[in-house]
Amino acid sequence: MRSFYSIIKLSPNIATEDSIAIGMLLYDGEKFLYFFSDKKEKLAKKLLTNVEVNLDFILNQIRNKLDYINNDKTELKTFYKYDNLSDVKYFEYLSNYSNGLLQFSKPKIIFNEIDNDFFENLVRFFFKEDIHNEGSPELSKNNSIYDLVWNKLIVKVAEKVHTNYKFKPKTFPSIFFNYELDCIGLNGSLIGAKTLDFDKSTATLDKNISHYFTLISSLTAKYNQSLDDNNFFLISEEPVEIGSKAHQLWESVNYNNLISILPPEDSDKVADLILEKKASKFLD
Repeated sequence: MRSFYSIIKLSPNIATEDSIAIGMLLYDGEKFLYFFSDKKEKLAKKLLTNVEVNLDFILNQIRNKLDYINNDKTELKTFYKYDNLSDVKYFEYLSNYSNGLLQFSKPKIIFNEIDNDFFENLVRFFFKEDIHNEGSPELSKNNSIYDLVWNKLIVKVAEKVHTNYKFKPKTFPSIFFNYELDCIGLNGSLIGAKTLDFDKSTATLDKNISHYFTLISSLTAKYNQSLDDNNFFLISEEPVEIGSKAHQLWESVNYNNLISILPPEDSDKVADLILEKKASKFLD
């Protein structure tokens, strides 16, 4: 399913078509992330003093429904008039016909890779606030993984090699996508690492992995290196469910010689290799 986001709005005065953006939800192809602004909620309550409505109840209903869908992968229950809340067409319907107190903006399709940073940046762009981990039970887990990699790898090599480097088609015409590596350095051979949480949709995982292989081939050709001499790593926990599509993808990487898989707690091995080989920055 397509990824998209929609802004949640309240209209205290329907006649004047005024509205207040109080939150947003984002569907990443598998689950919902959502955010509600405390500041905007307080403002909305002040404007709704003459309206008999329980705003907290309405918003909690939305939160509960999204949490239910995130936790129940087998069945999507009816929400308003449509059965599939994760279908972008449903939000197109809502944007056209929800003209009461609660309204939704026209859904915007997302073609970028969706991760915690993308969601947080989107929230900051629209609301100038932090998300406080709301609406994403995976954020705490994900943050612990990335914090571990940060402490064991990034801080050790930040002055030596490129860290959190974003490759873009504008500067690397041989690729057609944006891609970020945790670190990348060069000294006789390329050394790079990418952290990937396998608790994502199959489409997202497949895209991340295939783009990683494409980027490796592109960099190898550009800098006249040998694929066999490269040292690229995928930092990830093994998916729990054996036989699942996520685990099959994880295994496909594990059996490939171009990329080595490391658990987050062993990410310091990448730092050790970078320091041992005295790899350095080489990109503009």
